[in-house]
Parts: sequence; C-alpha cells; structure tokens
Amino acid sequence: MEKSREVLQLEAANRELQIQLEEANDIIHAIRTGEVDALVVNGKDGHQLFTLKSADQTYRIFIEQMTESALTLDQDGRILYCNSRFAALCTVPLEKVIGMKLLDFILKEDWIFAQEVIDAAWEIDTRTELNLVNREQEKIAVQLSLKVLKLDEGTALSIIITDLTELKKHQLLLQIRNEQLEEARQITDELNSNLENIVKLRTAELELKNDELKMANDFQLKMNTQLSIALEGLKESDDNLQSAFNAGELGSCRVDLKTGKADMSPRFRLLYGLPEFGDIDWHMVVSAIEPEYVAEVNQVLEACAKLGTPLDTTYPIKHLTSGERKWMRVVGKVKKDKEGNFASVYAVIMDVTAQKQDEQRKNDFIAMVSHELKTPLTSMKGYIQVMQLKAKGNDNGFAVKALDGAERQITKMTNMINGFLNISRFESGKMFMDLQRIELSAIVEEIIEEYTTTGSNHEISYKGQPGLFINADLNKLGHVINNLIGNAVKYSPIKSKIFIECLACDQNAIFMIKDQGMGIPKDDLPKLFERFYRVESSQMATVSGFGIGLYLSSEIVTRHNGKIWVESEMGIGSTFYFSIPLDQR
Repeated sequence: MEKSREVLQLEAANRELQIQLEEANDIIHAIRTGEVDALVVNGKDGHQLFTLKSADQTYRIFIEQMTESALTLDQDGRILYCNSRFAALCTVPLEKVIGMKLLDFILKEDWIFAQEVIDAAWEIDTRTELNLVNREQEKIAVQLSLKVLKLDEGTALSIIITDLTELKKHQLLLQIRNEQLEEARQITDELNSNLENIVKLRTAELELKNDELKMANDFQLKMNTQLSIALEGLKESDDNLQSAFNAGELGSCRVDLKTGKADMSPRFRLLYGLPEFGDIDWHMVVSAIEPEYVAEVNQVLEACAKLGTPLDTTYPIKHLTSGERKWMRVVGKVKKDKEGNFASVYAVIMDVTAQKQDEQRKNDFIAMVSHELKTPLTSMKGYIQVMQLKAKGNDNGFAVKALDGAERQITKMTNMINGFLNISRFESGKMFMDLQRIELSAIVEEIIEEYTTTGSNHEISYKGQPGLFINADLNKLGHVINNLIGNAVKYSPIKSKIFIECLACDQNAIFMIKDQGMGIPKDDLPKLFERFYRVESSQMATVSGFGIGLYLSSEIVTRHNGKIWVESEMGIGSTFYFSIPLDQR
C-alpha cells in the first residue's frame, strides 16, 4: 500500500529531528569533555549556545590559567562552565561537573545561606566564605567572589573560588600561638608577684629576727656588737638576692607530665650544666639532683600530676659540668589540657646557694651565742639557789620573794636560749630523737600536776583516755605539751577554764587543749607555726615571746610523723591539736 504524502512528510520531519538531536547531544558531550570551548547562557529566547573559539578564546585561556577555581551559573544555579581547578578541588571529573548545580558541592546545612548569596549576586557583586564538600565528603573552606557576566545574547553568573584551607590552618596556628604567649605572660606575672611577696616576707622576718636577737643578748655588749655585724651581713646578702631577682636572673621550664619532656630556657640549662642545645627530658634534670633529695622532688612532681598542687621545692644539685654543689629553688604552676587533666608544669628556677650558705652561718652563730650564754646563766641560777636557802634560813621573806622572781626569769631566759639552740639543731639536722614507747596520758597528767602545784591562776580540766601508747621522745614531746599549756595560760584571762583531752582517732593519738582566751585572727592562722612569727595586735604587745615555741612544737611533732593544727575564733578562744601515730604493739 502506498504511503500518503502526509505520512512521507512526517517521516522526513522525524528524520530531521533525529539528526538535530544527535548533533545537540554530540555538542553537549564535546562541551563537557572540554573538546569544544563554549559558554551557555540564558538569553531572551531561552538557552543559547555561544562558541568561545574566536571572541572569547582569550577569556577561556585566562580562566584556565587562573590559580583559583572559576565557573559560571545560569539562573537555575546550574554550572554552565568551569575550569579544571574547580573539578580538581571537588575531586570530580570535569565532564561530570558541567550541568550539575553548585549546591551539590556545598554542605547541606549551608544550602539556604548559599542560595541567598547566589540570588543576591544577580543584583550586586558579592563576596562570602563558606564550606564546599568534595567527593570524599571532606569540607573545604573557600571564598566565593560572584559577579554577573553580561553577553550580547544574555547573562550568566561568574564565580571565582579561592581555597582558604591553608589560610585557615595558619590562622588557627596563629591563634594557638597567641594564646600560649598570653598564658606564658600571665604565668610570668603571677610568678613575679609571688617572688616579690616571698622576698618582702623574708625581709620582714630578718628585721624581726634582728630585734629579737638583740633583746636576747642585752647582757653582753661584745656579743651584741658581733650579732649586729652578723645580721647586717645577712641583710646585705638578702639585698643582693633581691637585686638578683630584679635583674631577672631566673631560669624557666615547661615539663610535660605525661611524657617527661622538658622545654628549658638557656639560663635553666646553664644552672644545671645541661647541654646548650637539643632535647631534654626530666630524667636528665634528675641526674643532677643529689640522690637523697630525688625521692622528695619526684614526690612533689607526682603531687603536681595527680592533684595539680603548685610547685615549690628547694633541693641541692651537683652541676653536671663543673661538679659544683648548688641549691636550687623551683616555683611553678600546673596547667590543664583541653580534657581538664593536669598536663604540664610551668616553672621558674633560681639559684639560692648564697641564701642557704647565709642561713647556715646564721644558725651556727645563733648556736654559738646561745651556748656561750648558757654557762653564765647556769652559774647565776646556782648562786641564786644558794642565796634562796640562806634567805629562807634567815626568814627573810622579801629576799626569798625577790630571789624566786630572779630564778623564774633565769629559767625563762634559759628556756628561750634552749629554743634558739633547738632551732639551730633542727635546721642543721643535728637534733637527735630518743624514741621510746610511752603513754601519752601519763605525760600529760604529769605536766598538768606541775602547773597545779605551782599555783596556777587558771582552772585546768583534763579528760584522758588511757592506753594511748606512742613511739616518741619523752623530753621533746613534753616540751610540746608544756608549750601548748603555757600558751593557753599566757593568752587566757586569769581564773578562766582550760580544757585538755587525749583520745584515739584513726590509728592516731590526739592531744587537744582549748582555752577561753583572746583568739587568733583568721589571716594569722596559716602562719602561726612559722619560725619567729607572732600575731600583731594591741593585746599581744603586752605579752612577751619570740615566736619560736609553736615553730619548735611543729618541728618536733613532724619529726614524730605527726601533725599539728589550730582552730580559733576571736573573743571566744583557741583550740590546739596535735596527732601522733599509735604504737600498735
């Protein structure tokens, strides 16, 4: 059957359409694969294809040679053209990029923001920052510069993309460095402030010590002169130390508490004799510390790592190069990492060898002076006792009373000199402890009996728990108890009550004494057991003392592996405690 003319016309038209479709597909494929240079824009009559082989060839060459990524979008946000830089940035083949939407390469949470930026760019040139995402779903920080591209047949949106990855890394690194510098500055300021306070406190202690030593040696002009010379020498040494601090002759270091790696300043390395260059760890530092102090220093560092305790320790070293013995003081602060763990210690170190030597000379001098004073005082006490016997025999009441007062004053001065001797012995390590198994209640009862038989003007109440055996030096522990009872009597109103109790608690024997005295200010409590420390007040001005009793008591209790502490409330009274481990035999 012959086909009609209309059917033949339709078949011819269909073949023509098939040819045009194949040509269009070939062109699109060529554009995507880069075989044809072309730019597609949205014109007035719909999508139009403009070749760039001639007029826009320069534009294409310029875009391809750019170090940044470049692309163009139509009104629907589809990519009509891009250079190879963009395809490489997104890790997607160039032929697959063209025809996709730009939003396909942006994080979903940024889609709304990105679309707003693209819409605005059709009206005005725009620049912004956001994150692209590549085929491996990795985020890439970029800057978009958007500008409308006007052509004869329509418009497209031109976008230049700058990769900010390296810039962001450098910005983050710079921020971290700035934070570290600020942190180091704050630590340095804090340490400098602490050192200033320590030096001021030390200077005040020395001045008070000068006055007290002069009072103790009023009986011998020659000794007074020598003591003044010695104390002036000590003050000059401390002034030199202050000058050294001001000059900034301090070493600094940072120790990683996990790895033991240490970053140290040249001054720190010089003080120890460590290598001037190269890595240093904590074991190299420990090798310079004298062996008997290593355990103590490691214990301090362990407290930093586990508890975050501030670092403040003094120990001797043997210089790794010269072999010279030096004393070092290290003061530092523990820092936490992002997880809140104690991660590192920032510290400064100073050479305190001269200070240690001055203290030793001072202790030797105090021991010499105190020993020289004991001999004439012992003779005077003997003469007074002989005179007391004669005065009592002659029934001379006034002479007996006067001689009793003189004997009490000599006894008081003897106790004071013994206190200075004990301080010297403690600090030189020459205090011998004669430990034996004794019952705490028996010692306390004996001392209380001495106070009551000598006519005490206070009402002493005692409650003791028998069977509290401890391993202690009888005479030295008796000195502690005597001192605490004596202080309660000294600082309490006449006829007031003093409560004393001995009990067991947590494998320790506890001694407690409570008075109804003036009380101790809260700010003075932490310093009460320091050497030569006395509370400054109008009431204390009328009470004699050198501030060594509680210091000696603290040292003696510590030598017994015990603890001593105080609780007080102004106007109500004070309660002193000490504890010593029970002897479980």
